Amino acid sequence: MILQKLSIALTGAIASSLLLSFLGLPQHDTQRAALKKAHTQTMSSAVANERRPPAPPNTPPPNGTRPGGGLSPDETPHSILNDGLRALIPVENPVLTTAAYPTFLFYVPEGSESVQYGEFSLLLWPNEEIRHYRTRFRLSESRGIVSVTIPEIPTYALAENQTYRWYFQLADDAEEIISPDFTLHGSVQRVALTPERAQQIQAGSPEIWYDALSTTAEQLQTSPQDSQLQAQWQRLLTFIDAEEIGGAPFAGAVLSLED
Repeated sequence: MILQKLSIALTGAIASSLLLSFLGLPQHDTQRAALKKAHTQTMSSAVANERRPPAPPNTPPPNGTRPGGGLSPDETPHSILNDGLRALIPVENPVLTTAAYPTFLFYVPEGSESVQYGEFSLLLWPNEEIRHYRTRFRLSESRGIVSVTIPEIPTYALAENQTYRWYFQLADDAEEIISPDFTLHGSVQRVALTPERAQQIQAGSPEIWYDALSTTAEQLQTSPQDSQLQAQWQRLLTFIDAEEIGGAPFAGAVLSLED
């Protein structure tokens, strides 16, 4: 490419030289100056292109793992949710899954029973103009670790290497979901399942976060006395600075209002 640009520049310089000769004008100094200028401009352009920094990575903004809001600090349920509600994911992206229909986990603290309704939405990133999935739900009476799983319907399957943004929103009343009291948001990107990633998931490694967390949670509910699973669960929570909820009960999946 550099040689091509230099050739074009030299051709232009030679043409200028021939024109000067035809007009009977002195050309030696002019020709040397034109050639030098063409060479300098071409090399400067090439060096500038080589030194240009790479484009920034196509990574979503940090995840909103806590609500940071609420209607009124004087209302106990709202205050409890504002302080305790959280999404069980890291703040920084990317956060990965190998599943076409992943599970998302959230902690809903005890004492917030009056806030019963919510909505979970999944949109295509970066424009977030296409809604991939949405469900409106009711929380069960028991509080603790709740889950939202994408239904195993082909339309809702996550595409590999596509990033999605999700929103988990809670409100006092089913009619108020359109202007929720509490909102958490985050990202998920599906990647291919490889033998290395399968090992990471089984070991509870945070690299494939959604799969490792949901798999560990599922196994722990089946074998709650397994000390290895308990330690694995605690390591994952410590990774996101949520070790204080290590003993929280599993409250199960949210209850869809659309069934």
